[in-house]
Amino acid sequence: MRIRSFNTHTLQRNHTGKSGGIHPYGELLCVRAGHAVLEWMGAEYTASSPSLFVLAPDTPHRIIRVSEPLRFWYVELDMEPHEPFFSVEQAMQWNRFQETADYSSSSLWLIGQTLEHISYSADCLRSEPSAYDEELVRLDLEKTMRLIRKQLQTADTASGYADTSTKAFVQRLMRHMETNYYEPIDIDMLSKRVHLNPSYVIRSFKSIAGVTPIQYLHKLRLNAAISLLSHTDMAVHRIAEETGFNSVHYFSRLFKQKHGISPQQWRDERQGKR
Repeated sequence: MRIRSFNTHTLQRNHTGKSGGIHPYGELLCVRAGHAVLEWMGAEYTASSPSLFVLAPDTPHRIIRVSEPLRFWYVELDMEPHEPFFSVEQAMQWNRFQETADYSSSSLWLIGQTLEHISYSADCLRSEPSAYDEELVRLDLEKTMRLIRKQLQTADTASGYADTSTKAFVQRLMRHMETNYYEPIDIDMLSKRVHLNPSYVIRSFKSIAGVTPIQYLHKLRLNAAISLLSHTDMAVHRIAEETGFNSVHYFSRLFKQKHGISPQQWRDERQGKR
């Protein structure tokens, strides 16, 4: 493993300049103080102190919405073939965990201490560069990455963290849609709830549920519409509104695709009308 770049930065509140990019190297980004939002692969992550983000190679990232002066360091790593960087899936799992991570807990304390050592070495390198401190940073980075891998393995086997598995975040999205099906919902909103890329959410959701998130949402809304058609005299256009459809025409089209007849025809048949 070779350190390609190692830098510390401070961004002021309401920073508007560029801070991020895309490159073919793995990156670790450690927030030392302050608060901001990290945008990575189309999802947003709360970046507050202390937190450590893993950014896989060739994935776009940038810091946005700095609400408090933000102090952080980042390191770009050129990995050897026999020691690959974290996969995108591992990075997603770790980064989602940062919003609730407690680095004073027994499971994360050692990682937190190692990050403090790296931060101290970063300050030393800024004031007086030395090969000794550079080697300390490299060793501490290797240690940090090993500890992260162990933590991810522990989370997978013990299911110790919320939303660390595909099944967990899919079930979370299902519960959200079941409770809020009548509200405006789209794939971008769902993706932000679990801090994941929309295409990854769609693919993962379908692997568990057999349908895409929006198809599942349509199923919930149509089931609710059936109940209202059966047990109320509510007009069809009102039922469309009450079940979350933004257009009675769209509602009628989906209903007919599933049941073969329009909502009004379905109601008339149920009531014995011709």
